Amino acid sequence: MPARKPSSLITRAETKDKHNARTAGEAGLMPKTTITKAPPARLKGHKFAGDVWRRLIGLYFETEGTIVTAFDADLLIKYCLAEEELQELFKLRGEIKKLWTRHSSILANMNPKNDALKDYFNALAQANALLQRFQGMDARLDGKRKMVFALAQSMYLTPRSRAGVAPPEKPPEKPKSKMGGLLDED
Repeated sequence: MPARKPSSLITRAETKDKHNARTAGEAGLMPKTTITKAPPARLKGHKFAGDVWRRLIGLYFETEGTIVTAFDADLLIKYCLAEEELQELFKLRGEIKKLWTRHSSILANMNPKNDALKDYFNALAQANALLQRFQGMDARLDGKRKMVFALAQSMYLTPRSRAGVAPPEKPPEKPKSKMGGLLDED
């Protein structure tokens, strides 16, 4: 059974008593520590993860209701680090593929004689090892993507997890009148 949605995400009609009881129950579980847009210390030295943190917290702050609290900070940190690891694995997989492509093209152009067959088969074994390494990295990427997706679902970051429960956005600030703009000028 899925976890209960926060009251800020519920759009169905409820009686005042039910709504007040739900809100009061959630208020008792709301931590006093607030979550900030500045990445926590555990993300120090992880530029990409810090950027993901700032982007996500910025999006969460744009919503009217509270979706994430300080209780969710550890989960957000894991998500940000996993996104960074996913990027690193993708880059490494690309480098392995480049090496394999280069080895394959060299092997395709080789026409070994009887005395060079041993070297040819050694080079072929190396190319096959690179291909296996590429496939292993591909499998690791799939596993990491699956984990990142599961984390994203639990933090309302996927369309399906938000289906029917999209929180309303904060109303935009009213633009200043011409007279207000003139009065505020320095």
